[in-house]
Amino acid sequence: MNLLMIFTDQQHKKALGRVDPLYQTPHLNALADDGVLFTNAYSNNPLCGPFRGCLMTGLMTSHNGLKANNLPLPDGVPTLAGQLRAQGWQTGFVGKWHLGGKGNDPIPQAIRGGFERFNGYQMYNGFDPAEPYRNQVIFYDEDNAPHRYQEHRTEVTTRLALDMLDTMAGDSRPFCMVVGYQAPHYPEQPSPAYEALYQDISFPVDDEAAAVEPYTPTFNPRSPEDRALCPDFRRYGGRMAEYKRLYAAMVSQVDHGVGCILQALKTRGLYDDTMIVFTSDHGDMQGSHGLTNKGVPYELSAGIPLIVRYPGGRRNCRSPLLVSGIDIFATAMELAGAGNTGDGHSFLAYVQGRCDTPVNDFIISESLIGQQPWRMIRTGPYKLVVSYPDHQPLMLFQLENDPDERRNLLAEGLADPALVVRLTARLQEAVG
Repeated sequence: MNLLMIFTDQQHKKALGRVDPLYQTPHLNALADDGVLFTNAYSNNPLCGPFRGCLMTGLMTSHNGLKANNLPLPDGVPTLAGQLRAQGWQTGFVGKWHLGGKGNDPIPQAIRGGFERFNGYQMYNGFDPAEPYRNQVIFYDEDNAPHRYQEHRTEVTTRLALDMLDTMAGDSRPFCMVVGYQAPHYPEQPSPAYEALYQDISFPVDDEAAAVEPYTPTFNPRSPEDRALCPDFRRYGGRMAEYKRLYAAMVSQVDHGVGCILQALKTRGLYDDTMIVFTSDHGDMQGSHGLTNKGVPYELSAGIPLIVRYPGGRRNCRSPLLVSGIDIFATAMELAGAGNTGDGHSFLAYVQGRCDTPVNDFIISESLIGQQPWRMIRTGPYKLVVSYPDHQPLMLFQLENDPDERRNLLAEGLADPALVVRLTARLQEAVG
């Protein structure tokens, strides 16, 4: 059995056609119909680099130390690729790495997490601040040689993934290939063909979101200091509805790439010998609760899409089970017959259809930097958010009755004190 893992950047849990039909994602819809769509999946840290740290080590941020972007994986900690290679697997990575360097830095072998084959970049990169997605895109190969492409970053990622799949298919060893798309992370720059898919579609924007500025400048390459000179600001600045439309187009462009990769698996006779995982590192608030981007415990930030297809396993299943990024690591370890060195729990038996047992009683997400660091525990219908490091309760939501998290039961004086104490104690025990 092989493993193909595809993850996007900043794709919130609702940005799938099977969840919200405004999104045109026919290939991901088909994958969900052929597998399991987990509707309660979470990022263990809704920030780009820290999530990758969780995914590659199977450890929560509290245990791997990767609290911020641009930090390398810790020395001496078993990694996804390292563990699989020890089991005789070949491993390859294509796309956005974002661990251990800045945007235009190469990625030396020492910080590649043990991946045998590699073709990627740290973040954005390129040298055109107006078009970091569509002009002067740079990838570094296994010899750290830079390759420039005047194509859309999503298209380059897909093509390089297909090239690597060709190479891996010619090797008799089982493979794990990880593909990291940067879309739909801002700036919202879809190719025209995908933007055209949404020219007659309007995404709903309430008054709260309409008052929020959707534009966020980039830092590598750096956006113009005068945002009025930035093409992205001119494209969607001050217009959340336009931001959401372009964001959806970038989701569709990734969906097309996923379709190309899945078709390549089928053409090579590998589709029914490969477990496929599709997810994202975190979501995008898009004006909800008056916020943009990520890094907060709300569902649109910490909630992520997760589709898993196991050959001969469950099909057309929408599962409410609680799962998170560190469980992907645990599942990969079980698939390869390796010991789980992480904090998560394998969902392999569940997607195979061998059992219905919940994967987790609870999941934890956390962000340990910024003006208000926090930790979150989700169990059953409840989500408790506490401050870090003192673990003072901040918010409690009952998500079955309040999926948009509009009623903080703590603020309304409606929280059960015993429940809050119990959840706080469980969270502290888990993180140590």
